[in-house]
Amino acid sequence: MAVSCTGIVLAAGSSLRMGQPKQLLSLEGRPLLEHVVAVACASQLDEVVVILGADHQLITQRVRWGRARTLVNPDHASGMSTSLRAGLAALGPDVERAMVIMGDQLGVSPQLLDRLLELHAVSRRPAAAVSVGGVVQPPVVIRRDLWGEVMGVSGDVGARGLIRARPELVASLVLGTDAEHPVDIDTPEDWRHYRSSIPT
Repeated sequence: MAVSCTGIVLAAGSSLRMGQPKQLLSLEGRPLLEHVVAVACASQLDEVVVILGADHQLITQRVRWGRARTLVNPDHASGMSTSLRAGLAALGPDVERAMVIMGDQLGVSPQLLDRLLELHAVSRRPAAAVSVGGVVQPPVVIRRDLWGEVMGVSGDVGARGLIRARPELVASLVLGTDAEHPVDIDTPEDWRHYRSSIPT
C-alpha cells in the first residue's frame, strides 16, 4: 500500500506587498490560488488541504476547490509558520508525508509535484525539494519524522528555512534552464513580470 501523502497549500497571507489579496488575482479568468489548488488536485497527492487566513471569507466564495478541503488559521498574522503548523496538525495518523506548496507560486505542474514525490520516495531522505540555480525551495516534501522540527519553527518562516539550514536531509530535484521554474508572486512587479512572460 502506498504511503499516504497530503499536500498543504499555504495561502493565509495578507498580501501586504501586493496591496490586494493576491490569492484572487485573475489569471486566464480564474483566481491565482485556484490555479495552484487545481495543480495540487491533479497530482498524485492523496489529499489536498488549503490553509486560509486573511480575507478567507471572500476567497472561499470565489475559488473552486476541486477535491481540496480548506482550513482557516486564526493566527495567520503571526507568520507563515503558524499556517504550516496548523496544516500538519490537521493531518490524520495515516499520513506519512506532507508536501508544502506555496499558494502564490506559479509555474508548477502536476507532473513536477509527482516527480518530487517520486524522488522523495526513492531517495529515502527525510525531505525533498525543488532546486533552482543551486538554491532549494518549495514545493518541499517532508516525512513525518521531521514534522516535530518543522513545528518548532516560528515567525514568517515555513519549510524553506529548515531545508536550507539542513541540506543533508534534502533530496534535490534540480530544474535546468529549459524546465518549468516555480515563480513566487509577492509584489505588483512580480505579477507584471510573470504575466508578460506568458506566451500569447
